[in-house]
Amino acid sequence: MSWSDKLMAALDQRATMVRSARGEVQVAREGQGPPVLVVHGGQGFDIGLAWCRHLRDGGCQVLVPSRPGYLRTPLQSGRTPQDQADLYAAILDTLEIERAAVLGFSSGGPSAVHFAARYPDRTTALFLDTAVLLPFTPPIGAVRRAAFESGFVVWLSYQIGTRWPGLMTRFVVDGVSYGLNKEQRKAEVDWIRLDPARLRSLKEQFTSVAPMEYRKPGWTNDQINEGDLAPLPFADVTAPTLIALGANDAIIPLEHATNAADNIAGAELILVEEGHHMLSLSRNYGPVAQRQLELALG
Repeated sequence: MSWSDKLMAALDQRATMVRSARGEVQVAREGQGPPVLVVHGGQGFDIGLAWCRHLRDGGCQVLVPSRPGYLRTPLQSGRTPQDQADLYAAILDTLEIERAAVLGFSSGGPSAVHFAARYPDRTTALFLDTAVLLPFTPPIGAVRRAAFESGFVVWLSYQIGTRWPGLMTRFVVDGVSYGLNKEQRKAEVDWIRLDPARLRSLKEQFTSVAPMEYRKPGWTNDQINEGDLAPLPFADVTAPTLIALGANDAIIPLEHATNAADNIAGAELILVEEGHHMLSLSRNYGPVAQRQLELALG
């Protein structure tokens, strides 16, 4: 069995395949309490579980589908953000869940907004963390893009994340933040590195690019959708909405968050001081996590 097959077999133990009216979809479920549908970025259900641990530990049931093209969910189950929103509703139907809060982060932002707009009676709250909300091209050059898509580089990244967590933490913080001085970078690194739970969460997020061959179809599809992203239906969102972005996020420009906050009625915006793209592991994320729990728990 290859390295990729072994890794996929381990991931398969953490989620199940659901047959919905909109197609097959891989879904992970953890925790008990009011449901929160977690819509991940460019990886799979595994990064979703790691990102939203504060919700699970705070008394929520988290439902994390692998979006179409990621891991075991076929791309045919929903190529566009609109189709993916309909898929989420079909998942709730299959699981006999009437209403849920929705958390969309990074590339999960567009379909999370479409869900809240299309299904207002099924959305108890909308959370958008460092989300793509305007036309977007990832700020990586051709060399870095080729490296990211290389099976060897992805394998090497996985090994670094597994074996050298200190090096991984510094690498990640440097890669997803900008404008932090030396002391601020060290504080962000130590916040993660010196806490076993946060370090484990970062390791899970960092290694969630592997195996790349099971994630690349979704990642490529996201680039197509985001490069020419049609205006999102912000005006149709009626659920309480919390938008959060790191003040030092190196990936998502500030305009994504401010434009959404200006166009969603009553939306709250939190700009996380010294926060980076892995926002839920930023040391000043606490007020966002607390407010999300307040809204999710009702």
